[in-house]
Amino acid sequence: MARRRNTSIICSSLAAAGLAAAGMAGFDGFGGAAHAEAIDFEAASVAPSYEVDGVHSGVVFSVRHAGVSNFHGRFNELNGSFSFDPSDPTSGSFTAEIPLASVDTGNEKRDEHLKAADFFNARQFPVASFTSTSVSATDAPDVYAVEGDLTLHGVTKPIEAHIHWVGTGSFRGKDVAGFDAKFSIKRSDFGITTDLAPDGGEGGGLGNTVDITIFVEGVKQ
Repeated sequence: MARRRNTSIICSSLAAAGLAAAGMAGFDGFGGAAHAEAIDFEAASVAPSYEVDGVHSGVVFSVRHAGVSNFHGRFNELNGSFSFDPSDPTSGSFTAEIPLASVDTGNEKRDEHLKAADFFNARQFPVASFTSTSVSATDAPDVYAVEGDLTLHGVTKPIEAHIHWVGTGSFRGKDVAGFDAKFSIKRSDFGITTDLAPDGGEGGGLGNTVDITIFVEGVKQ
C-alpha cells in the first residue's frame, strides 16, 4: 500500500510540475533551468507610459478668414497621456483632452465669441477629446499614423493624425518624451457652421477646414 501511495504522490507532483512549466517552452531536468526557447517576459513588456506635461505642451490651429488669409489661434490647456515605443508602434496609444474655454486668439472679445454657442459652445461642451484606436508606421522616418475618435461640440468622428516622434530625454531628473501631431478637420462635420460659405468651402467668413497641430511633452510614469 505504501508503494501505491508513493506512486500516486509522484504522479500528482509530476502533473503539478507540468502545469508550472506551461509558461516555458522547455525545462532541463530537476534543476529547473529553462531552455533558450522560454518565454521572454522582458521583451513582452508594455511600452513606456507618459503623462502630458501641460506646461510644455499645447495646441495651435489655423483657419481661412474671409477667403484671403490664414488666421491662427491656440488653446492654452492640454491634458492626456500616451504610451509609445518606436520599435513597436502598433502597441502605442494616445489620449488627449482640450478644455475649450482655454482658446486664445489674442483678442478677448473674439475669444468670448468662440466660446459661445455660435462656435464651441464651451458651456455645454467644455472639452474636446481624442482617443486613439490604432497606430502604425509610415514610410517617413519617425512619422506614424494614428487613427482615433475625436469628440467636439457633442459629435464624435474618426480622424487620422500623423505624429512626428521627436524622442526621449530627461528634464530636471525626470524621464520625458515628446512628439508633434498634425491633422485637419471640417468644422461642419462637428456642427459648427457659423460664417460658413454656402458651398461648405473655404471662401466664407471663416473657412471649413481647420488645421491643427498638437505639440506634446510627457513625463514618464
